Amino acid sequence: MRRTFLALTAALSLSACIEMDMTLEVLGQDDAKVTGFMQMNRQMFDMSGGDTSFCDPAEGGTLVLSETHARCNFEKRGTFAEVMPDAASAGPADGPQGELVYLDSNRVRALMPLAAANAGVADMQNDPQMEMMMRQMMAGLSVTVRVKAAGIESSTGTISEDGTEASMSFGVDDLFDRSRPPLTDFDTVVTY
Repeated sequence: MRRTFLALTAALSLSACIEMDMTLEVLGQDDAKVTGFMQMNRQMFDMSGGDTSFCDPAEGGTLVLSETHARCNFEKRGTFAEVMPDAASAGPADGPQGELVYLDSNRVRALMPLAAANAGVADMQNDPQMEMMMRQMMAGLSVTVRVKAAGIESSTGTISEDGTEASMSFGVDDLFDRSRPPLTDFDTVVTY
């Protein structure tokens, strides 16, 4: 599950039609916590044969099944390496990996490579039937990611008024809107 929700590629949402809401909180030089949920349409879950690999209890996941959704609630606290996979140890099949890097003087960089979704969308837009099908499947799905800390120094996302949280949110089906700029990586520097 760590690679599934912590790699944070929006491509995951595109390929599996998963809705995601996640908060990464930087607590210290090598201490972080991630909380949130991922969910998919129950019909998609059943079509996958009830594959629960996206919600590993050993990684802090709790699977909740309803008539409409398969939802994984997650919470995990640990070192940066435990909470965010090491990009150097990831294989090509794992896709772009997120990073938590201590910079200096109580500063940490949190990178979530959301721009990886642009290539997947472009491929689907080359096939009008595929695009129409994916738009229907993704209608109403969204991805929201947040980084919290004592202070936000800079971010490609939206910084809260109190300066302690940066966020990026988008409707998954909005990625197909050719009039919108491409999705960018969510890159944030925080202080703890």
